[in-house]
Amino acid sequence: MPESRPPATFVTDLRPNRLATLEGTVVSLEPIREVAIPGGAQKRVRTGRLKDATGEIALTLWGEEVEWVREGDRVRIQEGWVKDYKGRPQLSLGRLGKLTKLAPLAYPDTRKDDR
Repeated sequence: MPESRPPATFVTDLRPNRLATLEGTVVSLEPIREVAIPGGAQKRVRTGRLKDATGEIALTLWGEEVEWVREGDRVRIQEGWVKDYKGRPQLSLGRLGKLTKLAPLAYPDTRKDDR
């Protein structure tokens, strides 16, 4: 898995109708469902929540992405698209975005051995 780099954007910075690059943890995912798209075809979609140190945002995954990501995964989204959905920002890969899984955060063990 790739190393983490400082994100270009944080959740609190996200605004609708803009591209964003950020890292976060997938904290929840709803079941996969099928939706009708223009032309009568069906496409798989899954919604969830992405969290970083500054907040959370709704996340929408489409197509192959729906099975690739699991709750608890750390991900980097590059050039993701932020849109307004029912008055709240929502993040997806859009047409240009790229999703990368990251290694889990490694926190140093700060416990002291009192022996």
